Amino acid sequence: MIDPNISNKVTIVTEANSGIGASTARKLAAQGAKVIIHYLKDTSFPSDESTFEHTAEGEEAAQIVAKSIENLPGEAEIIDGDLSKSETIEKIFKFAEQTFGPVEILVNNAAHCELPDTIKDLPEGSVERHFQVNTEAAVLLIKKFTERYENYNLSSGRVINISTDNAQNFPNQISYGASKAALEAYTRSLAVELGPDNITVNCIAPGPIQTGWIDEDLKRQILPSIPLRSLGKPEDIAQCVVFLSSDQARWITGEIIKVSGGHAI
Repeated sequence: MIDPNISNKVTIVTEANSGIGASTARKLAAQGAKVIIHYLKDTSFPSDESTFEHTAEGEEAAQIVAKSIENLPGEAEIIDGDLSKSETIEKIFKFAEQTFGPVEILVNNAAHCELPDTIKDLPEGSVERHFQVNTEAAVLLIKKFTERYENYNLSSGRVINISTDNAQNFPNQISYGASKAALEAYTRSLAVELGPDNITVNCIAPGPIQTGWIDEDLKRQILPSIPLRSLGKPEDIAQCVVFLSSDQARWITGEIIKVSGGHAI
């Protein structure tokens, strides 16, 4: 890619200690960005009726990601925070500003995903937990981003939300899908609201990404539904994040971009 011109730009990536988030932090740092790696420190689950669909990795994983960035052009620091609690939003931004300076790029990657997530087996509190992290926290992070953007009189900003390519129709993961569909709706509305401030707001909708959770049996089931006949890698999403953060994407906003190998098109 042509130089994306994000060197020294301060970036927050939520849930950046594993998978897509970790790859995104590294790809941005490779282009010289200063990255705040957010992670969830307390990985215990709040309900006896549900389990995390993907394991929350914790602090050690965040430190490993930060260390992997030490020899790249950019920099990274880690901070923990439970995004289901509103006070975490202020905490992350204060840390970013005190560490590196005003935030110019926000990547809302964090996701809450628990099972069971069907209408017949929906545990109490499951809908709320999904929407607290996947929708409300992302919107509150964008709100804080725009407030600080105005306070620092910045001239351009980038917001990139991470959804899923099944957001509009996700049987068996109904609350997860609906919370991500809501995030896509916010993406379009906020692109219109924030466009006059020269802030772009876009959303990436990943297809099946191999972050270790897809075993060989599941892979055989999934591959026929992917026209390119291969699973995605975290780097596939991270590269799209870099593009949407770049000067080359300055006139792209309000888009929901499927990076899915053709899955769910």
